[in-house]
Amino acid sequence: MKQYKFDGDYDLRVIFNRVFSQKINILNADIVVPIPVSEHTMLTRGFNQTTGLIEGIPYEQLLKVAANEKSHQSQFNRQIRMTRKQPFTMIEQVSLKGKEVLLVDDVYTTGNTLYHAADLLYECGAKNVKSISLSR
Repeated sequence: MKQYKFDGDYDLRVIFNRVFSQKINILNADIVVPIPVSEHTMLTRGFNQTTGLIEGIPYEQLLKVAANEKSHQSQFNRQIRMTRKQPFTMIEQVSLKGKEVLLVDDVYTTGNTLYHAADLLYECGAKNVKSISLSR
């Protein structure tokens, strides 16, 4: 994962994608939503590791990282991660009324990232929010 995410070996997505895509298809969601990266991360890393994992699967980028968020979760210990404020906003207000949403992330550490993302999706009317991560 370090080689893929932090060392920029984007070609590894193809290996992860084969198995990961099969699992996502089984979960039968109305909408697949990847966890976004910040603008800073996109500029420095050059890619969103989560969208790379789901290449070929239709998804909607509904979330964005708040403009004031510049730090990576991996820089913080568990205690700080668990007390962080909402890092996401909606790209645009949409109605998810009655929809089954699948959140996709690369790594599940504390669950706080997925919790914050799910919270926003429920505010938009999602009936149910499930999540899947490549690793833990």
